[in-house]
Amino acid sequence: MMENSTKETRVTFSFRISEANKLITVDNLELPKHTKMVKGLQLISDYPDKLYYRGSQRIEIGGEELFPDGFDSKILMSSLSVAPKERFFDLGAVLPGDLSVKVRYQDTDHPSTDFGEGYKVSLIILIHEAV
Repeated sequence: MMENSTKETRVTFSFRISEANKLITVDNLELPKHTKMVKGLQLISDYPDKLYYRGSQRIEIGGEELFPDGFDSKILMSSLSVAPKERFFDLGAVLPGDLSVKVRYQDTDHPSTDFGEGYKVSLIILIHEAV
């Protein structure tokens, strides 16, 4: 019997934070239809210091809450000194459910970094996809 083969793929969803101290909901994201397993995720930004100090979020994949409201973005970030494969927050093996990805992102003032012109946040999800 042949085992179903999968390939590891990274899926990136980006959204712009254009207002300070605002909660934004991004709930129109979807994983590829051949997703078999969600293995990990990471957050990156064009202004990492803003994401690190100002950001928190709730993340739901396939209808399952993986991180609750207020979960610090900094915990889901990684430095460039870490090997690319190890930058992902390990989720073990989360089933993709209905393939939906929902993010509630909260920007909060912090004395270490000004909001300025805003910033972009990208959620990178490591998946195993059927081939």
